[in-house]
Amino acid sequence: MLEIRKQELRRRVEALPHEVADWKQRTQNDLDSNLHFSQLQAISILVDAFAQKQSELLDQLDPAGDSAAFQDVGLELLQSIRSSQRAWDFFRDKLDLRFSPAFKEVLWVADTVAWDCYRPVLDGAATSGILEPWALREPPLTYLSAELSPLTWVRGSRPNDGRNYHLGTSQLPIPVIELPWDHVENTWELMSLHHEVGHDLEADLKLRGVLAASLQKALTENGVPHERVQQWLAWQGEVLADLVALQLGGASFAECLSHLLLLPEPMATILDEDDPHPTPYLRVLINAAYVPTMIANHPSLADDSQQISGRWVALYGNQPHLDPWKADFALVFQALMDTTLPELQGRTVRALMPYSAADDARIRNAVGYMRSGMNKPAKLQPRHCISAARRAVTQSALEGTLSNDVLNQINQRTMELVRANAPAGLRGGDSSTPHRQFIAAFAKAF
Repeated sequence: MLEIRKQELRRRVEALPHEVADWKQRTQNDLDSNLHFSQLQAISILVDAFAQKQSELLDQLDPAGDSAAFQDVGLELLQSIRSSQRAWDFFRDKLDLRFSPAFKEVLWVADTVAWDCYRPVLDGAATSGILEPWALREPPLTYLSAELSPLTWVRGSRPNDGRNYHLGTSQLPIPVIELPWDHVENTWELMSLHHEVGHDLEADLKLRGVLAASLQKALTENGVPHERVQQWLAWQGEVLADLVALQLGGASFAECLSHLLLLPEPMATILDEDDPHPTPYLRVLINAAYVPTMIANHPSLADDSQQISGRWVALYGNQPHLDPWKADFALVFQALMDTTLPELQGRTVRALMPYSAADDARIRNAVGYMRSGMNKPAKLQPRHCISAARRAVTQSALEGTLSNDVLNQINQRTMELVRANAPAGLRGGDSSTPHRQFIAAFAKAF
């Protein structure tokens, strides 16, 4: 019995590394899987850490020795196998969804846009000496879920459904972004990825504490009442993610946000102190107010700002009880985006993710192609393709030509344009010893 049991356990231990190795091989050989190379590299490091421990336990199983000791070690081995399978299972179904004909293409687009939002910022941080090369991390993995709105689980967090933690007490070695299933019908709503990646950038650059201090200092020194200061601090993470999204995608993010936050008036205008997001009415106005600051003296951005805020106020009217907050906007922008920080080598957050006049012009010039299929842009960042699609939808509505056929065409052209502008080859992370040790350490918590 013991000899058979040892062989059974050996086969069970070997199964998972083989499965992950097959997936890792696929990321090297299949062009559509290239973008998952660094993610699978990290997962395989995690699985290898489990496998090493399990191999040591297997060696301790002696069928000719004491049966009680065999049983004790066997139980410990089973528990380790369960932990490793749970870790992989969290990623398995998300990766397997890439084989679904209905979702394969749009998930490829989502992954590519998330990568294009995330990796250039980290590369810039490494070039500037803010990060060591071994601290370059894997980009977020996107997946679909039956939720109302997108959310992200940053690296080191514990994903949950509101009741149970999917990985128990364990933490994620790579970030994941959850998108509603229905978002795949409207690629321009993938502007939400720019915001979700903002959370991942804040976590991986370790900005939360230093920005909280900057925000509190700016507000307090300018006489903002204590209660309002505390509320801004509670909103900090979501406000920062919005401002990062604007830097990554332009005014189109504010436009997208105003649609996502179309809610019954009480939900949109009543201040909820327990909500980590700013009150929707204020949140859209915060974003609209930031838009003109992205490029100094840019008339088109000023127009965008006025149109977004004007339509919003036309929907919900003036809300005098929220007026005092508007006076804080400039202080918040300065504290979060334009304060030089020693942790960023004397740079600002905005400087890590510049949005230029050339970026803005390319997005606006691509709107015609999105609507007509004519004059395909020669070059447009994947994250900006989504921005152009958002503008194309709005422009079609303003001109009275919006229809389901038009939206289908914009949807298809957006996906084609992202693919045409996506970088070729493996999207790798760092494979140095310190990074491998960083990932392997997550296995100890399972």
